[in-house]
Amino acid sequence: MKKRRTDRQETFSPMRDKTLKNVLRHQFVTEFGYENKVIFAEAMIKRILQTVENFTKPAALLKPGQMLWMAVPHDGRKHTKKRMRDTPQVPVVLDLVTDDDLAALAQGATYPSTRLKRQARLLDQAMAQGGVLAQSDLAAITLIQRRQVSKDIAAYQKSNGRILPYRGTVQDAGATLTHKVEVVRLLEAGYLEPEICEKLAISHDLSAVENYTQTYKNVMKLTERSFTPLEVAGILNISRRLVDSYVQLIAEHHPEVLAGHPVSQSIAEDLSNNERVICPK
Repeated sequence: MKKRRTDRQETFSPMRDKTLKNVLRHQFVTEFGYENKVIFAEAMIKRILQTVENFTKPAALLKPGQMLWMAVPHDGRKHTKKRMRDTPQVPVVLDLVTDDDLAALAQGATYPSTRLKRQARLLDQAMAQGGVLAQSDLAAITLIQRRQVSKDIAAYQKSNGRILPYRGTVQDAGATLTHKVEVVRLLEAGYLEPEICEKLAISHDLSAVENYTQTYKNVMKLTERSFTPLEVAGILNISRRLVDSYVQLIAEHHPEVLAGHPVSQSIAEDLSNNERVICPK
């Protein structure tokens, strides 16, 4: 015999079912054809509610100067060549303004130098929370032209001797070559590929590092055989910009390869002059 519910159970148990989850469940079943797929509907609703919770963190969880932003996840995949609407996203909390920023400015720190530190902080914080920001994210957050953001990152990396974790370096997104050049610099410093994987600011698979170093060696061989940078790019199916960057490294570490190759030697010298980045004081 079915046990009869108490008066309190009759009164209060139905109140527990007045939830957003059950509202969505009812709509899935009655309006979207899930009447015979309730288990699937409930799984989808759980995921939807988790996503909504991620997007709507209570203001009480954010401190003054902080903001909630959506980043591309740092999950081992590149997430490239897709529209943002088709790319997974994760929420990250960023310190847009900190007490250290204000104290430094009050003591006379320049706006550019403080801005550089903030750009680095935002990228580091996103990475620590499992996300990766692009230069365009920083442009939108700080209302600074993306070209200036790129200059800020280059200046910070040069003055601090480390590669910042943005999508170009972490996920090979866009035209960024910084990590590829850094791999080759470590190779020329005498490190083996497995050691290079450990020394990079952002971890890379051994296969990726081996690919970068082999490409560099192939560029060197073809350049030594007097192929022009444009021809090398076509033969190896890589960008002319990457070839030019490698030619500059060849000029730095193996000048004898460029001897008698005026085209590549001239390009290397021009690049060297153009890459003198001055860090704002």
